[in-house]
Amino acid sequence: MRYKVFRSLAAVTLSLSLVAMTACGSGSTSGGASGDSADVTASADASGDASGDAGSGGGSGSAGQEFATYEEVSSFAGITVSGDEVTYSEGYAGDISGDSSSVTADGIKGVTITAEEANGIAISKDSEDDVFTIEDSTISVSAGQINNDAGYEAVAGVGVGVETGELWIKNSSISSEDARSTPVYMLSTDSPEATSLVVQDSVLTAHSDEIWMPPFKLLAGGARATLLMTRNNSWFYGSTVTSNNWGAISQDSVDAYTYVVNSTGTSTDGGYATYLTYGMRLYGSSLYGGQYGVFMCGESDIITDTGAAALEDDDAMSKVPDYDVDTEAVSTIAAPFNAIVVHNSLADTSMVAKGVFKNTVISTMTEDLSDDVTPMSYDDEFFMPGVDIIGSGAGCGASYFFSKNLYGSIALVRSMNADFTFDASDVRSSNGVLLQSVVTYDPPSASGYLAIGEGEDVPGISGTYENGTYEGDILHQDYQRKMTVTVGENATLKGAVVSGTYQGWIDLWSEENLVAMLEDDGYSEDVFNNDSWVEDVQANLIVADDTDYADTENYGVDMTVVSGSEWVVTGRSALGSLTIEDGASVTAPEGMTIKIYENCDASNSLSTYDESAGEEVSELAPGTYENVVIVVE
Repeated sequence: MRYKVFRSLAAVTLSLSLVAMTACGSGSTSGGASGDSADVTASADASGDASGDAGSGGGSGSAGQEFATYEEVSSFAGITVSGDEVTYSEGYAGDISGDSSSVTADGIKGVTITAEEANGIAISKDSEDDVFTIEDSTISVSAGQINNDAGYEAVAGVGVGVETGELWIKNSSISSEDARSTPVYMLSTDSPEATSLVVQDSVLTAHSDEIWMPPFKLLAGGARATLLMTRNNSWFYGSTVTSNNWGAISQDSVDAYTYVVNSTGTSTDGGYATYLTYGMRLYGSSLYGGQYGVFMCGESDIITDTGAAALEDDDAMSKVPDYDVDTEAVSTIAAPFNAIVVHNSLADTSMVAKGVFKNTVISTMTEDLSDDVTPMSYDDEFFMPGVDIIGSGAGCGASYFFSKNLYGSIALVRSMNADFTFDASDVRSSNGVLLQSVVTYDPPSASGYLAIGEGEDVPGISGTYENGTYEGDILHQDYQRKMTVTVGENATLKGAVVSGTYQGWIDLWSEENLVAMLEDDGYSEDVFNNDSWVEDVQANLIVADDTDYADTENYGVDMTVVSGSEWVVTGRSALGSLTIEDGASVTAPEGMTIKIYENCDASNSLSTYDESAGEEVSELAPGTYENVVIVVE
């Protein structure tokens, strides 16, 4: 093994020249998120293609952003590990303290790295099986002005960047400051050798004073505390991962699972606690978001359960099998916009996002957030900067209206297919909606919503509720695909189930309703400074009709209530079909009556569910009823 002499380095200012990203233009507006004030950078390219594959640095990611290459990270690192060789920067803009035995090609221990306008450690081992360990150490970096002009992620301010090898972080703290800075950056998506990450009893923190607005995401971006772009799995044990804006635990174009045991991921002011492009297993852990809890992309999946369930998952405990798991810990997902949101930035309408949420607290109630979260609202300046709203990015009027429509729903599916099961979970919704589907705000180039007439080719949306009482509505506004709802074993659902229609979606964005939304929040029409603001909002939120689409089959909700379970209908409901098994019940709340009509007018299922054309059901026997409208009085 070869290594240079370890020494303390005085802070030195580096002059850096980096190429600005050209995939997405930017402009500045004044505005801020809830909590600390922040500069806002809004996307100026609302029509560009945001899809693409993320490579090992420099590739286009799910939001069209580009990522720093390993060469860029290592060029500004204080310590570079290449195979068995350790190299220290000769002109490093930072300070490294520790003795000569503290750093080897296998890891660091008891080392403190503090850097401004520079990175911490860059690692490229010989193979993915080679381990590098950071133990009892502190790494803090700030990007200064380095990546403000570069326009893409992790170009500087990287605490640890790994191209090849397995990184262990134990009893350590790694932090980064400034926009798009990243404490832990795991590359190698396209490399023959991948990276993997194990974080044990450690703290990872990212902070950004600048908010970046990824096109169409309705998301406060700043910095992501972990950026996982690897085909190998990652593990978190007893650790805390925090970002003030954007993301805590973030996969991006990976093909691997993230196992989270007795840990917490938090975005304190805006963004999401976790972003999934593949899968997560959450055991006795918490995800808190300033906007969203779990943000799912494409064909990703998540399973949540208590800490005890981790001991039954060999993969979850494979890295630290003797870890002292808190088996009593219950998982929590809480965020004010949506606890769970699904979108598709991969332009593939066949993908299905999957989730099984067991023994989990899932909430959009502010009282269920952790104390360090400042919840962002749909009428925050982030969404209502008072700028020209022509175009379709965050920071335009359509963002406010779209966000208001979805704010507080537990699970939101945006022009995507999903299969969710809620099992013995405590679900608490601030707006009274358990599951909502919408036609996405994203353009086809960004999220691939269905082309008119293609609805029958996609799997659709499925929601199953088991072992508990679930209070809230099912709101299916995505008229372009079918939804299936099951009141499963030992369950009671209290709420309305509404099949949205094309006409209903059009009506939602009428000028009358838009003005009413503003007035409801104490605003007037002149909050937007464009004479055609209504037309601009409608242009962003309404998909043009097609006469052929009206002839397709019913895309409403098909609902089943299984034996021994109950649906208490709390408001007018419309269904493509209702199946009641022997021993199941469909009732009205106490003191109210229920009327059920079948064979209602749904010949144009995108336009109407008309009970006046249906037949009232005098006795609700087990069986299947088609084109159902239920009225509760």
